[in-house]
Amino acid sequence: MATDLSAQPGKLAHIHLGVDGGAEKFFVRLSRALAKRGVEQVAFIRKDRPWRNELAEHCDVREMTFSRSHIKRHVIRWNIARQIRQFGAGVTMGWMSPASKWLPKPGPDMRTFLRLGDWPDGFHTYGNVQDLIGNTPEIIRQAVEMGWPADRAHVISNFVDPLPADLQPVNRADYNTPEDATVLIHLGRFVRRKRFDLAIETVARLPQNVHAWLIGDGDLMEDMKALAAERGVTDRVHFLGWQRNPSPFLKAADILLCPTDEEPLGNIVLEGWNADLPVIATASPGPSWLIEHGKTGLLSPCGDVEGLVGSVTNLQETPGLRAELVDGGRAYLSKNYSEQGVLNSYDLLLGS
Repeated sequence: MATDLSAQPGKLAHIHLGVDGGAEKFFVRLSRALAKRGVEQVAFIRKDRPWRNELAEHCDVREMTFSRSHIKRHVIRWNIARQIRQFGAGVTMGWMSPASKWLPKPGPDMRTFLRLGDWPDGFHTYGNVQDLIGNTPEIIRQAVEMGWPADRAHVISNFVDPLPADLQPVNRADYNTPEDATVLIHLGRFVRRKRFDLAIETVARLPQNVHAWLIGDGDLMEDMKALAAERGVTDRVHFLGWQRNPSPFLKAADILLCPTDEEPLGNIVLEGWNADLPVIATASPGPSWLIEHGKTGLLSPCGDVEGLVGSVTNLQETPGLRAELVDGGRAYLSKNYSEQGVLNSYDLLLGS
């Protein structure tokens, strides 16, 4: 029978090797919410993570060096397991596949979970993983197709924190953006699957009053700047770098754009709904699972620039459509991605 951790606060260990992105933001968010329910936590992370101090406000943080050496790996994993036993945690959750090789051995006094926010890449390091948690059904479907036992695979999605009532938007003038411009905003790592090139191509095909704010960094940023120059839109495409807190930028934008090719969930869709923005996306797995076309957002085929242009134009020219999409997105977010609902799912699974 499942034990509700909210009624009987327990202890939980995390292993997270991430750098800085949406997955790390949700990790801190979930850990904070569990702490509010009385769950004591310890987290093993790499050194010098930018979110370390925020996590430490509610969680015991242990910074580690995770060696690639096969011999050192056994010593480090033994050390992590020893510290978890001393802390008194009976459940350990690894975050993403790289954490799987550091999980302690499961047993009568230890349950282990691996949370995936991306596609599974094989199970060769999953020897100490008892159960998988995926944040979309498609992630879990792929894992089961690859041979993972269905009764040890679970779907629990993400939630977002409501924006502060007094949140102030950024000043558009600070980013060379006119007040009367229509601002599309796209966030993520500058890697191919995020398709920042489609955001640039979309702006290039739209009227002069349409601008794009591109938030993030990564290997392809210089290529994207070159593309903007080639298309003659450097005055309308603004590269704003990585922002630890993008909420004031979302608050100042007009449309959330998610043109990705491969998006398991699409945290930015949730962030867009949370900021009362209409969402325009391509139909990659996550957004097509989240969005009901015409009611909570607008979808077009992956890679289809003209489809994105048509969605923006439709939104601009159809009276009442913006309000319908914003209201639909807000209602869907509240019903399906509330903090309470997600935490209840974790309570039941981790405490079972």
